[in-house]
Amino acid sequence: MSVRGKKWNILNTTSRSVVDKILENRGLSDPEDLERFIKPDFEKGFHDPFLFPGMQKIVDRIYRAIEKEERIIVYGDYDVDGISGAAIVFLTLEHLGGKVSYRLPHRLNDGYGMSEKYIKEFEEANVGLVITVDCGVSNVREISLAKEKGIDVIVTDHHKIPENYPHDAYEVLHPLRKDSMYPFKKLTGAGVAFKLAQALLKTENAEHEHKNLTFSLLDLASLGTVADCGPIVGENRLIVKKGLEMLPQTKWEGLKFLQELAGVKFDKPLNTHTIGFQIAPRINAAGRIDSPYYALQLLINNQETAKAKRLAGQLERLNRKRQNMLKTAMNEAELRVRANRDRPIIIEYDKKWHVGIIGLVAGRLAEKYTRPAIILQEFDDYLVASARSPEFFNIIEALTDHSEFLDHYGGHAQAAGFNISKDKLQDFIQAITRYAEKKLSTCDCSPELAIECEIKPDEINWDTLEFIRSLEPFGIGNNRPRFLLKGITLSHARTVGRDNRHLSMSFDMGGKQIRGIAFNFGEHVDYARKHRSLDVVFQLEENNWKGRKSLQMKLVDFK
Repeated sequence: MSVRGKKWNILNTTSRSVVDKILENRGLSDPEDLERFIKPDFEKGFHDPFLFPGMQKIVDRIYRAIEKEERIIVYGDYDVDGISGAAIVFLTLEHLGGKVSYRLPHRLNDGYGMSEKYIKEFEEANVGLVITVDCGVSNVREISLAKEKGIDVIVTDHHKIPENYPHDAYEVLHPLRKDSMYPFKKLTGAGVAFKLAQALLKTENAEHEHKNLTFSLLDLASLGTVADCGPIVGENRLIVKKGLEMLPQTKWEGLKFLQELAGVKFDKPLNTHTIGFQIAPRINAAGRIDSPYYALQLLINNQETAKAKRLAGQLERLNRKRQNMLKTAMNEAELRVRANRDRPIIIEYDKKWHVGIIGLVAGRLAEKYTRPAIILQEFDDYLVASARSPEFFNIIEALTDHSEFLDHYGGHAQAAGFNISKDKLQDFIQAITRYAEKKLSTCDCSPELAIECEIKPDEINWDTLEFIRSLEPFGIGNNRPRFLLKGITLSHARTVGRDNRHLSMSFDMGGKQIRGIAFNFGEHVDYARKHRSLDVVFQLEENNWKGRKSLQMKLVDFK
């Protein structure tokens, strides 16, 4: 067993070169496919948005609303995908002269999706058309109410379509519709919003004048695609690749200031880490612990520099507050988890743990302890929960089997949420604990580490690194390659960083030294020194220290 307690799964064990094995793993053995993958055609690479069923009907309705000066509301979600998607639709309609405004639900006060209070508000404000973004497909009751009030609702969404379909919607724009012949099914909410914008701008007589706006929306679409864990393949890859190219010169002033505060460096190409760990958390912080309007107003504000700077500063402050809240909640939750190590499922709750960060806590605990985790915030007579689970445990199935305890619930196989009355909590905990115990007793719960292939020492060179870089951007569906190198000799190992958390290593490869860095592996320094000859799993990268460049192995695991 490795030091991280993981099973190693080597994806390609053939005797071919490391480059060939990487290409084979991605289905890119054909030179033409590889050329399109590495150098995509952004003019022709996107599918025609009118391949979506209902797109022409949607576009006609929106143009009719613009011509008649109907009031249009863009209704998004409170996370990055919903906020960036809402910004895309809003900016497009504003550009086309629409009488457009926006609404976002509050995570704590409204919950996910549309709520009836907004429908009533829209009726009073004489709204004629509502366009949802990243939500709506499960809001059957609210959409029916809107129709009763004479309000047309266009749903744009990408979440699982429920059995109870919103038939009262004016139209549903969704890549997973049963009647959809649209070639790419894995768009996020922001991706679907981009396709709607693309269709609206393509319809204009002066299409060539709007091409620049269409492409300028791709950096916004890339935010939602990465933050919502959209697989970086197909159109998502086009969105993210072009979006990353555009972020350094984004035309959206608020996004420009936010990148500055996030410490984004433009002296080298950006990658998905830039979005996932620098930009997206700051946008998400608003919807997690305060008002999501701060984030949306930042993205759509392209007029007032002072306001854009103020909003960027507000998101930076909220993100720091979110980080402190998460650290406190994690420390408290871990103390409880360590005291109950034998439980098959982690379930903890507290009044002080904010609903905006309980999903983060659940995710980290599930990953660290390789068990499903449910974390709840306690209110007066009910609790709000976020649940996360490893791949071998389907959390939404578990909740479905115990739905009699829940007020309402929803989610996916590895991430879900629900509300529960306080008087049902203990019975629910007992029942789902028995369920988890039974399920986990029959499965191999050891976490798996996927490895691209074994690599030879002479293949660890600059040519290999340059080839790897050509495959960027990396993410789900196109992971940065991890390699296995067997029996490498450790020259020395020492702990570095604050609290000696990290491990700096040097390896001897036939007389040539190569450095390795293993973040958060400091506790394993004695193990490494004791064994000396190691099998290591790593990612190949460049180390640049005071202008001196060298190859470096970023260690992921070893034994």
